[in-house]
Amino acid sequence: MTQYYYLIASLPVLEFAAKAPFSYEEFLSRCDGQLSPEDREAVDRAVTMLRHDAAEKYRAVAEWDAFETSLKNEIARVRAEKYSKDPFKYIRGEHYYDPFTAGLAQWAVNQDSPMEAELFLDRARWEKLEEIKNGHYFDIDYLIAYAIQLRILIRWGRINSEGGMQVLADMADKENK
Repeated sequence: MTQYYYLIASLPVLEFAAKAPFSYEEFLSRCDGQLSPEDREAVDRAVTMLRHDAAEKYRAVAEWDAFETSLKNEIARVRAEKYSKDPFKYIRGEHYYDPFTAGLAQWAVNQDSPMEAELFLDRARWEKLEEIKNGHYFDIDYLIAYAIQLRILIRWGRINSEGGMQVLADMADKENK
């Protein structure tokens, strides 16, 4: 596996709930010329909904995709049950019960504040990404997790800006469609 010592060593440390140090586009421009075209595409796919194509080759993408799919499925299941709907109508892919993500979803869905629920879920996502990065200090798996964490920080930067609650409401509407 290719190691990206210089690139990764030059990236600032990301901390949950901190301001993003740069835009996602700037991150990608830092990657240009240092990553193989295939790895560069994998980083970009990991933060988009096209990650399923990269999951076969990249461990970080596979782990992230499994976690995110499980979390979203559990949220859909809990919401459907809360509103007396058929949960399997909203489940994506193969569904299996994951007690970890089920607990996260249960807590988040029952919150009165959508912002508090989203913050809680993004903290859980952040911790999963930290777990994915563990042991991968200078490789593509680290960069994939880093890119996703950067997107989380950028998202919260928009939410915390003026009119942030409307941004959050718009994001929730988009995810529910």
